[in-house]
Amino acid sequence: MQIYSIKIENQSVDSHTISVTLLQALLSVLIEGSKGALRLRTEGRSMVRGAPPQWIKSATTFSMAFKDKQLQIGSPTLYESVPELFHENEKMEELQPESTAIDYFQESLAAVLNNELEDSLYDKALLELLQGFRHTFHQGADSINFFEEGGPEITLETIKHFKDLADSIPPSRRVKMAGRLEQVRSNDRTFKLITTPNNIIVKGITQPMTQKEVQALLGKEVLISGIAFYTASGKTLRIETDQISLANAREEYERVIREL
Repeated sequence: MQIYSIKIENQSVDSHTISVTLLQALLSVLIEGSKGALRLRTEGRSMVRGAPPQWIKSATTFSMAFKDKQLQIGSPTLYESVPELFHENEKMEELQPESTAIDYFQESLAAVLNNELEDSLYDKALLELLQGFRHTFHQGADSINFFEEGGPEITLETIKHFKDLADSIPPSRRVKMAGRLEQVRSNDRTFKLITTPNNIIVKGITQPMTQKEVQALLGKEVLISGIAFYTASGKTLRIETDQISLANAREEYERVIREL
C-alpha cells in the first residue's frame, strides 16, 4: 500500500473539515482518472462504454483520511490488488507490479501539464474527464496540489489548458495499415502491429476472434482496416479494427503500402 497526499487550499473552512460535495467532485476525477490511466497503458484508450474490467476496479479501490487540509489516499500496488496480471499467461507487460493506479494517473497528469513528456499518456476522453476538476472550484477550493511538494497544481487556469489540449487532438479517421501482427491478447483483444515499411509499433483493438483465427494471423504479414485515434502531436494512439486479413493478395498489399 502506498500513501499519497493531496493538499486542498480552501480559505473558507478549517483544517479538519471538508465539504462533502467538494470531496465527491475530487474523488470522482481521481478514481475515474486512475481507471482511465490504467486503461490507456494497456489498451490505448481511457474510456469505453460499459463497466470496466474487474481488475481495474480492484486496482482503484482506495482508502482515505483527511487532516490539515490534506487528503491521504492509500492505493495498493498492482501486485497487491491484481497479482494475476503478472502471470506468464496473458501477462500485461505495459504495467509494473510495484506501481499503483495513482502512479499511472500522476504520470498522465504530468504529461498533460508538460508538453515535453509523452502525449500517448492521455487522450481526448481523459482530458474531458480532468475538466471535472472545475466542480471542486465551484465548491470552494482555491487550488489542489497533487502528491508531493512541487507536484502538479490544479487551478481554474489549468482547466482551460485541459480543454484547449483536448480541442487540439486531431479527429479520428478511417485508415488501412499493413504490417506484421506480433501479439493478440485475448483478455482485452489488444494487439501489436509492426507496420510496413517503417517498422513502427501500433497498438490496436480487434473485433472478437477465435483462438484459431488468432493463430492463423500471428507473426504473419496482414492488412488491417479500422478507425485510427491520435495523440495531440498527431501520432497514432491506437486503431480499432473492423477487419484483419492475411496479406496473401500481393497487389492489394503493395497498393496499401504505397498509400502509407
